[in-house]
Amino acid sequence: MADPLALQREAASELPQRYRLRGGEGEPAHLVCDEAPRVKVQVQRDFAFSLSEAKELGERVILLDGAGNFGPLLDNKRRLYNLDHHQECERTFTLATCEQALLLVHSRLDLSEGDWRVYANEPDLDTLLALWCLLNHARLKELRPEARDTLYPLIRLEGAIDANGTELAEVCGLPAGVYETTRQRLDGLLEREKAVKGGGDWQTLDLETYTAEMLGAIDGMVYSVEDFRGYASIDEVYGHVEIGERSVAVLCRDDAGIYAVEKLLKERWGEQLGLVALEKEPGHYTLRRASTLSKVDLNDAYTLLNQLDRNVDGRPPGKRWGGSESIGGSPRQGGSAFAPSGLLRVLGQAFEPANHWQLLRTALQATCLVVVLVGLGLAAAAELRPTAGAAAAPAAAAGVLLLGSALLSQRASERRLWLYGWRRPGGTRWLAPAALAALLAVPLRGLFAAPGDWTASGVGIALGGIALLALALEACFRGLVYGLLLRHARLPAAEPHGQITRPAAVSALLYALVATGLCLPAIWSEFRPLLPPVEETLLVFLAALGSGLLLARVRERSLSLWPGAAAQLIGGVACAALALALAA
Repeated sequence: MADPLALQREAASELPQRYRLRGGEGEPAHLVCDEAPRVKVQVQRDFAFSLSEAKELGERVILLDGAGNFGPLLDNKRRLYNLDHHQECERTFTLATCEQALLLVHSRLDLSEGDWRVYANEPDLDTLLALWCLLNHARLKELRPEARDTLYPLIRLEGAIDANGTELAEVCGLPAGVYETTRQRLDGLLEREKAVKGGGDWQTLDLETYTAEMLGAIDGMVYSVEDFRGYASIDEVYGHVEIGERSVAVLCRDDAGIYAVEKLLKERWGEQLGLVALEKEPGHYTLRRASTLSKVDLNDAYTLLNQLDRNVDGRPPGKRWGGSESIGGSPRQGGSAFAPSGLLRVLGQAFEPANHWQLLRTALQATCLVVVLVGLGLAAAAELRPTAGAAAAPAAAAGVLLLGSALLSQRASERRLWLYGWRRPGGTRWLAPAALAALLAVPLRGLFAAPGDWTASGVGIALGGIALLALALEACFRGLVYGLLLRHARLPAAEPHGQITRPAAVSALLYALVATGLCLPAIWSEFRPLLPPVEETLLVFLAALGSGLLLARVRERSLSLWPGAAAQLIGGVACAALALALAA
């Protein structure tokens, strides 16, 4: 007669491998089940959260069998659950962790609503059966009678052993025949644990890998091949991100087409699936809106992706993210520079609701940084003016502003300066706004120093100072300030047609205030004004504000600081010449 445990092991090998390990790129190692995509399981030996520490983990948290060192807890308001015996309790009268998990699922705990995190510290059989119930919550309520007749006795007997020990396990209420079969099954599941512990390898065991293998073994006992008739898996699901209320974007890799992958994902996510991102080969992504009635508009993502993707350089102009509002993808030439984790972050940012308070906090932070940098620059200029002369002082101020802006941009961008405009410009659609910005720089004649004399050295020093200041202004306002605001601003569709983005508006206003403030001494004392000082001040402010908006548009179209710096340089040379002419 065939060994039933051997038959079950053979059946398990024919079932789909639904349990997968994930992690990396700053994300801790964790375990997921293909059919429970919103549940992440972490297994670490040192998990022992106090009640206060558990509350700090956030909502939708389940602690298993010792991961929480406090009593059993069902906090439905916070969605915090601790499935365990508590200290100094009578274990005889308390359900084991696996039994608590089974009842929790059958009590209509919705593990498909929001992202859940499950913490365990020791993958013994009690914990493994609890994990299996949580990760199989979608199938648990619809098990075949034969599957229930296998699973429920397993959990009941393990609960009795956990509470009362093996000596009293026989009084768990199972009929003799069921008890013997179930005991054999438990012994079969314990073989691997005993072998590892007997060899002294338990403390060095890869707990997540071991847990995944044991969950697969439980699958082999409970399920049959018929339970997965028609089941198909995706090669790799990288993860998901919230893109709205009850809507997620899922990123995966598979050889099948986008529509086939979308169909499979809908079976697991249902109406929550809002967007599918499919990687066919590294760097080449297809984006697909999952429902024609969805509020997801891919145009909301294209603009931000084009701003942040290093490979979108406008050479040729069509090398960019694009498509329709329902389907599109990465640049066909060269693909995208985004790794899957980076693409998920940008998709989440593109569709998150505008957070005005967060944007205001970032704007205030940017304002403080600008004030500090400009203040340091003016202090450096004042320190050098008596010794180095009037011509070198503005260059020193510009150098401090440029260096500080570049260093802060590098730190904020995690050494990816191209995210803050430090990259070659692409396309030519920025030429018109750049020309207008150069014209509007002419009224800012108090900002750019005129040559002290028209000798070759005097002109060279003046041009060098103007070029340094032009680059410093762009690095500060269209680099640092614009880049900081870009992280918290939802941009308009791919072709805004005159719309002013929030990063453009805030950076332009700060630029106008600083430029006007720097021009005030010249307006009121140093040169012959074209208008009375008050009107001249208002003209300078309006010209600087218009120039700032145009330069932001140049930044958005070219994805670079350099065209704006060139426009500032041309305008600076023109206004320096005008200032010299008026002073003659």
